[in-house]
Amino acid sequence: MLVRLLVLFTSMALYSSESVHAFDTSGIEDPKVRACADRSIPQDTMRQTQMVKVVGGNGFVRESIREIFWRRFTQEDSRVLIRVLEPQRDRGLAVLINDHENEQFPKYSMYSPELKRVRRVTGESFFGSILGTDFTYEDFSYFYRVDEREKVTRIDDDTVDGHDAYVLETVKQVADSNYLTVRFYIDKHYCLPVRSDFIAVNGDLRKQLLVARDKIAKVDNHWVPFHTTMVDFKHGTRSEFIVEKIIINPELDASMFSNSALSRSR
Repeated sequence: MLVRLLVLFTSMALYSSESVHAFDTSGIEDPKVRACADRSIPQDTMRQTQMVKVVGGNGFVRESIREIFWRRFTQEDSRVLIRVLEPQRDRGLAVLINDHENEQFPKYSMYSPELKRVRRVTGESFFGSILGTDFTYEDFSYFYRVDEREKVTRIDDDTVDGHDAYVLETVKQVADSNYLTVRFYIDKHYCLPVRSDFIAVNGDLRKQLLVARDKIAKVDNHWVPFHTTMVDFKHGTRSEFIVEKIIINPELDASMFSNSALSRSR
């Protein structure tokens, strides 16, 4: 649970971006990393507003504004709600991520104002883009499930841009996964994943999630990544997630994290 929350706490700059906590082999009980993680995770809730810039292979940039809500329901259950605020044509699009300790994978639901209905994200849609970014639901599942329910290995420590980092590795979760391995580099000072490598089945670096270290700042005694970029090397595209506002442990009603609430206006 700790690893999943820490990675999520960071990727909440996406959806999270987030985004994102204990590290060892299958037990993930390394006391140093656990203590590090405990200092970085919101206790109960988080709310943030972010600008998202999606840069296409031709250099064209699409911008949007999104609001993200995270709430822990029990020690092992949590939910994430993402709502699009701008541009106006996309306003009302929403995604709900529901994670339950007894489920192998998180459940994803999406609401489209154009279709005026909520639909579950399953099958081929699982490998599709989340709200037009370089993140797929499969990508996000790795962030959300780096915990005791997955095979996670701590490998040799390394450095990222000259700064010491713990390194975790998780193997592919489904038979038709696009990735052989996903590797997370957790900065020892900030206790946040500052780099994540998505290794394709053929061994190539398929995608890379990078946190701008100079854009990490403390909010209510929590280190928060304010600028995160997902690079897609295959398609030559990237998505930037820029936090404009964040509130740690705000009041969030449980009713907003339900499929029935997805279609409601804020």
